[in-house]
Amino acid sequence: MRFHAVLPFAFLLTLVTVPRVVHAQFPPVSREELTMTSDPKAPGAAAVYLYREETEDDPHAFRTIYARIKVLTDEGKSAAVVHISYPKTFVFNAVGNNSSRMASGTANSWDAPSLNHLGEDQPWDTDTYIGKVEIGALEGRVIHSDGTIVPLTGKPSELLKAAKGSRGSETTFTMPAVEVGSVIEYRYQVRYDRYLTAPDWKLQKEYFIHKERFIFRPSKQFLPQQSKDVGAGDSQLKDPHDNILTDIRFKPVLPAGKTLTTDAMGNYVIDLTDVPPIPNEKFAPPLTDRAYAVDFFYTYTPDVKDYWQLQMGFWTKALNSYTAPTEALQNLVKEIVSPSDSQLEKAKKLYEVVQKIENTDSSPDGAPLTGSEWIPRGKAESVLLSKKGSSNQIAFLYLALMRTAGISARPVRISSRSLRIFSAQYMDNIQLDTVLVGLELDGKETLVDPGTRMAPFATLHWAHAGAGGVAMGAGNKAEVIVTPLQKNTDNSTLHVGTLNVSPQGAVSGSLKIAFIGQKAIELRQLAIKSGVEAVNSEINTMIAQQVPAGIKATVDHVVYLDDPGKQLLAVIPVSGSLPKNANGRIELPRNFFEAQEQNPFPPESSRTLPVDMRYPAQEQEQITYVLPAGFTLEATPQDTNLKWEENAAYQLRTKVQGSSITNARILARGFTLLDPKDYEQLHDFYQKVVTADQQSLLLAAAQASKVQ
Repeated sequence: MRFHAVLPFAFLLTLVTVPRVVHAQFPPVSREELTMTSDPKAPGAAAVYLYREETEDDPHAFRTIYARIKVLTDEGKSAAVVHISYPKTFVFNAVGNNSSRMASGTANSWDAPSLNHLGEDQPWDTDTYIGKVEIGALEGRVIHSDGTIVPLTGKPSELLKAAKGSRGSETTFTMPAVEVGSVIEYRYQVRYDRYLTAPDWKLQKEYFIHKERFIFRPSKQFLPQQSKDVGAGDSQLKDPHDNILTDIRFKPVLPAGKTLTTDAMGNYVIDLTDVPPIPNEKFAPPLTDRAYAVDFFYTYTPDVKDYWQLQMGFWTKALNSYTAPTEALQNLVKEIVSPSDSQLEKAKKLYEVVQKIENTDSSPDGAPLTGSEWIPRGKAESVLLSKKGSSNQIAFLYLALMRTAGISARPVRISSRSLRIFSAQYMDNIQLDTVLVGLELDGKETLVDPGTRMAPFATLHWAHAGAGGVAMGAGNKAEVIVTPLQKNTDNSTLHVGTLNVSPQGAVSGSLKIAFIGQKAIELRQLAIKSGVEAVNSEINTMIAQQVPAGIKATVDHVVYLDDPGKQLLAVIPVSGSLPKNANGRIELPRNFFEAQEQNPFPPESSRTLPVDMRYPAQEQEQITYVLPAGFTLEATPQDTNLKWEENAAYQLRTKVQGSSITNARILARGFTLLDPKDYEQLHDFYQKVVTADQQSLLLAAAQASKVQ
């Protein structure tokens, strides 16, 4: 067998005839299930799974999925749309009676798919192919609370819909006439043309599950002798490098006290009851490694070090050949850098070149860039740049340029933190979806992220900071690495400017907002994808949720949108009026951009997941109010200083000088991931921040102040 990563746009979906539904094929629905209007085990639930089952039969290359769902509210009617889950990885027999291939399993394909991405790629590997996947035995019915049965009927082309999802293509079908009180029931098979696939069971769903059962029948060689049936493949399992796959392993995330069992037939089985829904908590980390699941994989060694050493050895050998210096690369380096440049200067200049390719969707005449505009076609680079859009391709190009320029560099393979947390014990390199480049500069390694659009030199996309992975170290030894986390000063938002206040409370002036780090990357990527107006709209939406009521503040223009090496700067004209209180005082917000602030961390009775803020960050504000003639500040507010261990700090000061008042605020958050047990302290700290931010400054006319 050979092991292959499945690329979402690469397989051929075959639609087979949908059989006429025979209602007797489904278990009878009880009266209790039909009349259920709520579920005491899941109070307030929109829907619940009454039962679900998956059976994976690797020797016969198919997966069967069955589910019965009770719809309890209007929101629960969305369960009518069923998302088909495809196998993540395939293996097939190298020799034997089940060795049918869709494409060569021996050739390395480095032509990654072109994706419209924002700094991250889909998982991929060096062995890719076009595989045939077939959806068959699709049947279903909807039973209304009065017992009326509506069968799933229609042509396959009408039922199965393919569309692009958030992480690639997906296929769905929709159950008919679903209403509140309905029971939805369906069954289908995913067939993979005599291929095999170690399953990844998703044991937790968005709805409460009363009962579920999962069965995995592995490759024939892992079954007891008495259970090996006729028709199943019996050839050896091999990976793309002819290593014989001798072990089957699994990565479990299970409820406390639950274990995976093996029955007498050699099948892996798990039965669960009363499974809670996937937690839906604000600022939750990716649930790939936290939701209940079991991920199986075939491997050639049970030793973690051996596995990664061999995998990285094969991958690095191919990559080194692929990125070897060519005449075209040498000519480009000579054109861009000077012999007198330092290593750092060379690295930055060549980084700018590859970022131009990455950050440009089209040439001046509107035609898509293929890379040939930048590098003449050679034996490797023409392949590398033949399809623009893969961030890993850009990283490979930068690696090749560094080596051509004589700079010591190595590829660093990581798991994007937006998708998962890397686990060395999970011996499947599909985890390693992103490539960074480590540069040896001034005696230390500097990580760069050339594949992330609009990332400044030596700035990583947030999902690539604090991310685990594998790289080749000294002596060509594979080593597990974790990329450095960012600091709060790496990601700042600054608000500065001056506002003039009239005796009637009218406000006018100009403010500037500067973005540094991740927010700047995000806005610049938005500009590439949707244009400048989309950026203006995004910033305007942000401002509208911050400034006082009655104030008009919208973007006039944005500066340095196309230069990731500088602060992204938005210029904001301000106009409008602020209210007077019952005593006729003009009431100014002490912090102009926090006038509508609410605690971002509301009280929670029970926090179960860590708080994932993606990256540390810092907010700064320094706004000066110029008072109208004859007006003074009634009372200067006290300064505020707050500190929560090493997690966060807050400082607010007000300075009165002549006819002006300047308020300076800093809120620094130093953590990226916070333990759920600390959530209450997090809420309390930010509640103190909100209280300080919501203070007002009262202005009174000098005569009124004297009367008082």
